Amino acid sequence: MQTIWFDALTPKHLRIAKYVKEIAERKGYYFLLTSRQYDELSDMTKILGLNPLFIGKHGKTLQEKMIYSAERLCKLLEIVENYDIKYIICHASPEATRIGFGFGIETININDSPHAEAVARLTIPLTSRLLSSAFIPEKEWLKYGLKKSALIKYKGLEVVSWLKRERPISVELDLQRPVVLFRPEEVKASYLNSKFESSYLTPLIRKAMQQLKFSLVVLPRYDSQRIAFKEEIPDALILEKGIDGLSIIEACDIFIGGGGTMTWEAALLGKPTLFAFPNEIYISKALRRMGLLKRVESSNFISVLKKILSRLGFYKKQSKLKAERVLTLMEDPLDIIENLIR
Repeated sequence: MQTIWFDALTPKHLRIAKYVKEIAERKGYYFLLTSRQYDELSDMTKILGLNPLFIGKHGKTLQEKMIYSAERLCKLLEIVENYDIKYIICHASPEATRIGFGFGIETININDSPHAEAVARLTIPLTSRLLSSAFIPEKEWLKYGLKKSALIKYKGLEVVSWLKRERPISVELDLQRPVVLFRPEEVKASYLNSKFESSYLTPLIRKAMQQLKFSLVVLPRYDSQRIAFKEEIPDALILEKGIDGLSIIEACDIFIGGGGTMTWEAALLGKPTLFAFPNEIYISKALRRMGLLKRVESSNFISVLKKILSRLGFYKKQSKLKAERVLTLMEDPLDIIENLIR
C-alpha cells in the first residue's frame, strides 16, 4: 500500500501531522508518522491522539546535534525501506529530506523559519516543494538554493491549519487576575546560541512583577528550563508537562512570547500579545502591521506591559475583533497539501 510519511520534530509539526493524516487516509494512503525523543513531544502525541514511532533524539551542543542526526538518519532509513513511500511531508526535517532526496521521493517541506539557517541549509536545496507563508520574501528561500518553481506561497500562517479546525478549551487557573502567560524562547535552538537556561527576559519579568499587579504563568519548553524558572521566579506558576498550549492561552489575559508558534496562536486567538523574541522576524512584522502584536525589547518591555494592563479591557476587546477578522481572511496551508497529494 502506498504510504505518506510525515516526520514531526516539534509539537507544532504534530498538530499539522494530525490533519495530514486525515487527508492521507481519505485519499487511500497508509500514514506513517515518526518523531523523536524531545521535550513536550511525547505529551503532545497524547493530547492529539497520535501514535508515532519515536526515532532518535535532539542534541543541545553542535557535536550532539551532528551525531544524533547521523544516528537518526540511519535508524529512519532502516524503517522506511519497508514502506512504499509516495510522499514525504515534514517541517524542515534534515533526515527525512535527505532520505527523500536520496531515493527520489517527492518531499513536501513546510517552513516558516528562514532565520533557522542551519536547518534551512540542510533541507531547502533538497526539497521538491516548499510551502511558505507569503509574509516571507521568496529571496529568503532562494538564497539557500531552492528552485523558484518549487516555492508555493500562501497568504496565511501554519497555525491557521489548526486554529480554523480547533476550539481551545480554557482551563481553570486559581490565580488572581489579570493573568500573564509567558512562553520563553527556545534556548537550545542552534539559531539562538543562548547562554541562558531560563530566558534572557527573566530579570525584566521579575522587575515587572514587583512594579505591576498581575499573576504570572510560565510554560517552559524543557525540564531544565522548568527547574531554572522555579528557582529564579518562585512567585510564578510554572506549568508542568502535559499541558495543551492552546488551552492555557485561552485562560490567560495577556501573552508574552519568546518564540514563534505560540505567539502567532495567541495573536490569532485575540489575546493582547507581546513578541519578545531576541530578533525581529518576517511573520512578527506582518502581525505587527495588522495590529495583532506588539514587539518588545529590554528597553520598553515594562512600559508596554504597564500600558496594556492599565486598559486591559479595551486591549482585549480590540485584539479579539482584529484577530477574528484576520483569521477569516487567511489561507490554510492544508488546502495546498491536499491538492498536492494525488
